[in-house]
Amino acid sequence: MEENRNFILAIVLTMGILFGWEYFYGTPQLTEEQIAQEQVAENGVTGVPDMAAGPAEVGGTIPGMAAPVVNEIAASREDVIGARNNIEISSPRVSGSISLKGLRFDDISLNDYNVTVEPDSEIVTLLNPSDAFGAYFADFGWIGDGKKPDANSLWSASKSTLGAGETVIFTWDNAEGLLFTREVTLDQNYMFSIKQSVLNNSSETLTMATYGRVYREGGESQGLFILHEGPLRVGNEGKEEITYADLEDDTYEKEEVTEGGWIGITDKEWLVALIPNQDENFTTNLSRTTQNDGAQFHVNFATNGISIAPGASAERTSRFFAGAKEVDLLEFYTEVEGIKMFDYAIDWGWLHFITKPIYIGLNFFYGIVGNFGIAILLLTLVIKGILFPMANKQYESMGRMKKLQPKMQKLKEKYGDDKARMQQETMALYKEEKVNPLASCLPIFIQIPIFFSLYKVLYVTIDMRHAPFFGWIRDLSAPDPMLVTNLFGLLPWEPTGFLAIGILPIFMGVTMYMQQKLNPPMTDPIQQKVFALMPIMFTFILAGFSVGLVIYWTWNNILTICQQWVIMRRVAALDS
Repeated sequence: MEENRNFILAIVLTMGILFGWEYFYGTPQLTEEQIAQEQVAENGVTGVPDMAAGPAEVGGTIPGMAAPVVNEIAASREDVIGARNNIEISSPRVSGSISLKGLRFDDISLNDYNVTVEPDSEIVTLLNPSDAFGAYFADFGWIGDGKKPDANSLWSASKSTLGAGETVIFTWDNAEGLLFTREVTLDQNYMFSIKQSVLNNSSETLTMATYGRVYREGGESQGLFILHEGPLRVGNEGKEEITYADLEDDTYEKEEVTEGGWIGITDKEWLVALIPNQDENFTTNLSRTTQNDGAQFHVNFATNGISIAPGASAERTSRFFAGAKEVDLLEFYTEVEGIKMFDYAIDWGWLHFITKPIYIGLNFFYGIVGNFGIAILLLTLVIKGILFPMANKQYESMGRMKKLQPKMQKLKEKYGDDKARMQQETMALYKEEKVNPLASCLPIFIQIPIFFSLYKVLYVTIDMRHAPFFGWIRDLSAPDPMLVTNLFGLLPWEPTGFLAIGILPIFMGVTMYMQQKLNPPMTDPIQQKVFALMPIMFTFILAGFSVGLVIYWTWNNILTICQQWVIMRRVAALDS
């Protein structure tokens, strides 16, 4: 029958979307921090190239990188930092240090974020020194004429600590008539201002330009389509997301001259970005090098060359961000500080017109109740209210459909052997009674874009990271940890994959089964079997999703059951 074919197509489409989502976007088993630690253990060595010292043309491009300087045996992070002369970074949100040798930003930790959900776990370490495992740092300097400071230059500092809202002035004299000054200021969050100046006391006119660079060893993404991790830049053409694999392709256009914008490397929750002066032209460049079977990734910018006469000076100011991708903070830097599309560092996806309002709604309710789990429940109520007119018509149609079952059975008995006539009479009956035969499938299709958008919010926004609900749920962005298959942790076994089924996904399956019981019964045996299996299939599928999503789906089912029961009783009363 045509009805059966349409029904099967609807089910196949729904399951295809859900299984495809699980395949492409499924929650990884390892946290980002665990993955990074494993990469460090595998690579073991670091290779850090120096910026070439060749002259830069006025208005020209970034010079090429020199051959990498490799440390055959990388030391521990603590040993490297402890053995050098540092300026301490100490603010409420950021801690770390800047080495007076080279002035690299290579020791930054985020005080507000822990590696795990345990409150006494280590805070997140974002950047690492070049001599340590997993090198990840940023540096700034000059390219062009004259002897310039490099990674081995020893600077002097105006003070020993850089705090929030404070400035430290660094100076270095090349003993050949050039005095370099670098003023570093930290705001109240994660943004550093870098003011570089040079005084030309030599007898020659020099052409110089400033640069900034982010270097990362062994960068890898989690490989999820829902999330971009890796290099990205904003320029004349808007935002460009570059994968680590893109940089292996020789045909990839790596260099761009732009006015306004920025360049950096993003992870799921963290961002390291270089932000040149937004009112000047500059050149951005991305590249990849290999050393000792490991890959190193570089994102750079260089300003236009400046002609500096004897006795004259020149300066350039840029900014450097190293911190968490907090929505409000990135929007502040975009709207107030004038950094072009800085808020686009968060990947809202192609459903951004749904995803962003969901995020705004969640934060609104969170500001009232102080719990993202309760905020999800309240937001679901609002969504149900918005969709009520559609649901009202839908459930009225389903109520009438349920009353048609005796007539449908009679048609089946009368025309069961004549499929064409059966279809004709069935459609005539639907038209006469003003019912929609596919109304029972509509709730799932309505939920799919909302479900995907909420998943995006839970996964890409740092607000949900380690956000608790009640009881055993300590992280709404992670799957339900209370697993039935290992007797809630009593068995010394950690299930993975489809065996990792928590309590809430099972409860969701029960509510889905209860909701089905309110739908008109299927007359076709195939449809009955498929519908009977759907709660079980959805239980296994949602078991690997964020528990916040399972809470949404379960609560939505409960509200739908109540709504459907009331409307269908009202329809029955009106018809009687």
